[in-house]
Amino acid sequence: MLDKNNQYQKMKFRIESEVLKHLFDGTLVEQADRIPIDLIPRDRTPSRCCIYKEREVVRYRMMALAGFEIEKHDDEYRSLSSYMAEALEEDKPQLPLITSISIGCSSCPSSHYLVSDACRGCFARPCTTNCPKDAIIFVNGKAQILNDKCIKCGKCMERCPYHSIVHNCVPCEDVCPVDAIKQNEDGISVIDHDKCIGCGKCKMSCPFGAVAKRSGLLPVAKMLKNGEKLVAIIAPAIEGQFPGSLEKIQAACLAAGFDKVMEVAEGAKITAENEAKELMERKEKGEGFLCTSCCPAWVAFVEIHAPQLMSHVSKTLSPMGYTALLAKEKYPDHKVVFVGPCVAKRYEAAKKFPGVVDRVLSFSELQSLFDAKGIDMTELPDLTTVNEGCDPSEFEDCRNFAVNSGVANCVMSRVDDPEKYKVMAIAGLDKRTVRQIKLWTKFPPDADLIEVMSCEGGCIAGPGSLVNTQTALKARETFKKEREAKKAQN
Repeated sequence: MLDKNNQYQKMKFRIESEVLKHLFDGTLVEQADRIPIDLIPRDRTPSRCCIYKEREVVRYRMMALAGFEIEKHDDEYRSLSSYMAEALEEDKPQLPLITSISIGCSSCPSSHYLVSDACRGCFARPCTTNCPKDAIIFVNGKAQILNDKCIKCGKCMERCPYHSIVHNCVPCEDVCPVDAIKQNEDGISVIDHDKCIGCGKCKMSCPFGAVAKRSGLLPVAKMLKNGEKLVAIIAPAIEGQFPGSLEKIQAACLAAGFDKVMEVAEGAKITAENEAKELMERKEKGEGFLCTSCCPAWVAFVEIHAPQLMSHVSKTLSPMGYTALLAKEKYPDHKVVFVGPCVAKRYEAAKKFPGVVDRVLSFSELQSLFDAKGIDMTELPDLTTVNEGCDPSEFEDCRNFAVNSGVANCVMSRVDDPEKYKVMAIAGLDKRTVRQIKLWTKFPPDADLIEVMSCEGGCIAGPGSLVNTQTALKARETFKKEREAKKAQN
């Protein structure tokens, strides 16, 4: 995966904030075709072949931001202004989740292993002895891989004492756990939406920015501009993503135009309680292991690629679902916007909660909204009243739904006797874990409760997050200690 701090990410923020500024100023349609030129000026040193290609990629990213599916709306004769006008007139469907920008794709060479000049032709030759297909020979004292025999197992790379064997991969293909993205005959990566589970790993891995999420930002910005009443339900993973406490984040959401803010940890408490009941009932009836249901990419994987396991996935709604239902009951005249780190939440919202979760924003999109509104969170006062109408101490532990084992720990704290249950946590879906999971019907895992997270590190490592996992974890610990200190003082 790419590090969060990179040039592509910075350009993404610039595009989003510029589009939003023009939207709020009422000049988006008029100025849309100028934005790529303003962002990529003539005197810029291009990262691609020329500034004109860079401008075209900006153009397509603006279309994805407006909700267009690039594969179906690739009309170079049509102006950006007309696309923006259409998007402002009518919101685009939320599905499919991911779109590809063919002009941005670098047509990466096919995945293969390569021996570099660092090879010393050592006597031990562990690369040769560990190769299961005899795909490595030595020519003039240097290792050479026979690609027609190589099965890309990577054992040679793992064993080489000089690290002289490297894996040249197609980043998007390499990280997709379900092989939903492949190069076509022209070398351009294409998404198979029937296979896609919305994990967003391809989006996070492409160093050319050629894989984009079809954003829900524009519809939310339109509602804010029109003064509609919105309640933001913020995911537990939000803490540690922004330079401020939960109180600061909620204050910033209100400053951006949201009328109310609720924590999804409130719904997570209901999820944990219901999954604990399910687990105890399954254990008593001898029905086998139970998998958690809060990760929508994991649930989509089972629905699409391993339906034989559906009976083992919890029937409990996700924290987003419960919180959205609470929000609709509490604020019936408001629209609900989920704010989280996840691409697949848009899939869940559209498929399972239509009319309940009205829109989904990522943390990075929320930051772009703050930037467009000129909101500096560090300058905002702490809210004196947060989590209106509820006691946050009741779901403090459920804020840990955002991290590895957090869901399982919350569920286990609500069962009758935790010592009776075996727990397993899968921190990240990849090709290897997918192969193992598909065998569970034949070889059941030695566990009663299995927490499955699509993202390594949990939700805080999601494709819509702002900071790296370790940075987020440290910040979360700091804010938690500050809350505990305030509570002790009171």
